[in-house]
Amino acid sequence: MAIIKTVLTSKNLPPSPSNKTGWCWTEQSQILPLISADRVEYPLITIITPSYNQAEFLEETIRSVLLQSYPNLEYIIIDGGSTDGSVEIIRKYEPYLAYWVSESDRGQSDALNKGFKRATGDLIGWQNSDDTYQPHAFEYAAKTYLSHPEVDVIYGLVKHIDRESQFIADYPVQPATIKNMIPYSAVTNHSVFYTAKIFQEENFIDINLKHCMDQEFILRLLLKQYKFIFEPKIIANWRLYDLTKSSQQMDIWAIEAFQLCQQVYFDKTCDREIRDKAKSCLYGLCLDNFAKGRAKIFRQTVGELVKMFGIQSVISGIGLKYGLSWVGEENLKKLITIKEQVRSQIYSQIKSNG
Repeated sequence: MAIIKTVLTSKNLPPSPSNKTGWCWTEQSQILPLISADRVEYPLITIITPSYNQAEFLEETIRSVLLQSYPNLEYIIIDGGSTDGSVEIIRKYEPYLAYWVSESDRGQSDALNKGFKRATGDLIGWQNSDDTYQPHAFEYAAKTYLSHPEVDVIYGLVKHIDRESQFIADYPVQPATIKNMIPYSAVTNHSVFYTAKIFQEENFIDINLKHCMDQEFILRLLLKQYKFIFEPKIIANWRLYDLTKSSQQMDIWAIEAFQLCQQVYFDKTCDREIRDKAKSCLYGLCLDNFAKGRAKIFRQTVGELVKMFGIQSVISGIGLKYGLSWVGEENLKKLITIKEQVRSQIYSQIKSNG
């Protein structure tokens, strides 16, 4: 197991499943030209893949890394003790991995930190075991790194794909600013490359987070004033499917997104405009919890608003909803559904009447 110093082709790798064709199965990135006329050595790129029971997609992730035609690559996979065949897939590609392990851990954030602490690359990225890179992502990351030595983080575009890797929609990537990182993430891990400096200065993922770990990490780096640059030719795919959109996952997101907005609001180094946006987001997230029927989380966030801004801050517009939230989550969701049905009927009637 070592750093890959040659350009891999599909002929070097294990054969693709017979029903798989196209990019990263039977196609690869074109072999790269020299990055510069001065024959500068390709910077070492390390990719970390945290893995746990996603055998359905893992091989595609691995091949999207290995078939970048990038001749200075360190690939690390940290598996959390999968039991679904993921380990067999990892072993299949073991000759091309600098390191891998399959063992119990404290979750995705813990797995990522294990990988980051082993990484030796000049540029370090992470790709989840159900997501993929598009061709030439590493080439453009390397070129940006060489032409902008003052930059600490390079990020690109992200596209949503479905279970069959078909395009769904573009993710709305926006400039990497503190203001743009709340309440939703303007930049996501899928197309981000960090310089080694980030981890040498002891910046790691918060292991207490289960959903917003990349958002919090990028937000923290922005608050510390690390320099970011956007390269639209770096493109990665974020897969959406039923398991990724479970209600449990959304509950975790709702709690962690609220906490991130609190963090920004309480950070006195942020200017007033940013803190005002954080305050507005706190109220918006609170009301969104009610609208989505998350009664318990709604009441928790109301309690936080009262602590932060006083009881008067929630009387208008939130007080009645707080009372309704005690009918129970199932009943609340039924009430919300009825409300939406009535609203839709009224809208249809108005529209039909001209």
